Amino acid sequence: MSSGNLVSVILVPETVYGIKDTPLSGVTAETARFTSESMSGTPTTTTSANIRTDRMSGGQVVTGLEVGGSLDFELAAGTYFDNMFSAAMMSDWVAAQTLSTDVTLTPDPVDDQQADLIITGDFTTIGVAVNDVLQLVPATGSPVNVSVISVTSTTELVVATKRGQAAISSAAMDVSIPAHLVIGALQQSYTVGKSYLDVVHNGGTDIHSQTYTGALVNGFTIDATYGAISTGSFELVGNGYELEAPSYEQQIVTAGGTVNPAGTEAPLNSSIDVPLVTADGVATEFCVESFQITFANNLNPTNCIGKVAPTSYTLGTADVQISSSIYLSDSSYDVWMEGKLTQTPVSMTFTMANADGGYAFHLAQIQLSFADPSSQGQDTQTMIEASGTGKVGANNESAIVIYKLLGDQ
Repeated sequence: MSSGNLVSVILVPETVYGIKDTPLSGVTAETARFTSESMSGTPTTTTSANIRTDRMSGGQVVTGLEVGGSLDFELAAGTYFDNMFSAAMMSDWVAAQTLSTDVTLTPDPVDDQQADLIITGDFTTIGVAVNDVLQLVPATGSPVNVSVISVTSTTELVVATKRGQAAISSAAMDVSIPAHLVIGALQQSYTVGKSYLDVVHNGGTDIHSQTYTGALVNGFTIDATYGAISTGSFELVGNGYELEAPSYEQQIVTAGGTVNPAGTEAPLNSSIDVPLVTADGVATEFCVESFQITFANNLNPTNCIGKVAPTSYTLGTADVQISSSIYLSDSSYDVWMEGKLTQTPVSMTFTMANADGGYAFHLAQIQLSFADPSSQGQDTQTMIEASGTGKVGANNESAIVIYKLLGDQ
């Protein structure tokens, strides 16, 4: 018998698509953090249509091989998630742009989710623009995450903050546009090894495993619901499959390569680790119970005669979808109900971070469509169940931007 707790999945970036990197002594593997997985090499079969007078089936033959699956997760900061988001967005992380300066943050006396941000430096040196996510990073303690509403001058901004953000009075801090990802066309493939640590061959030490080559991240989902840990899934597609014993992981270790253990950063809590949600740059007054972001690369397999699995994948449209459950109120009605008729795009930003760090997701222009809010019965909440598509920004900005947020210093 084998335990689900003893399934290990590792990923090694490939230099050449579909080819394991060599020598193994120079390989560095990351161990996946997952709650469940479905990686598989699954044959597609066709049953023979041959007619037999004894009425027996002629059997089936393998006509293809589907390689890939999903890695479901609880979202947290860390190298593994950095790498997977980069592979999904098909771009490298743009380095953080940081300015060391004196910071004064003055909350708006009327709106407790808005503040004036004044520095002694010059914001133009790091290229701050409306809708940017910024981190105000002290030498010690927790960074403050804000979203830019407007640029008043080269030294002053109006920003959206979490509700009740404390004032900062002329403190020496780093003002940073965090490292971020935009949609690109860089295909980063991986060799993925899945091993069953309690299933050894013939009572020895060789662990049974499967190895999947040419694995590309075809997309991801992010789910945040009040009262739950933030979860999601990465979808992978590959082009090669091999049964191995010893496992790929064992081979790397034996050769002197490196297998980094799974990260231990705390998972993000949707109830308290999502302190800032903005719509068109302004922190939302209405209450959001949950949201789901879905991103898909729509990779198309290239299937060639003589090859059982796809030889490669071509890029499809980078598709961004969002759905959200929003409590009906005067402010949510005003923001969403007219917009669904005109399909006027709305930008949205979700920040998700704890003491270990996290991510922010900015969607440049969302067009939503949904049924009118309705009563679901006695003593129920009336909700706006909105869903829609993210499109390219008005100035060709990436339809989705992912920021990497620092944790406590």
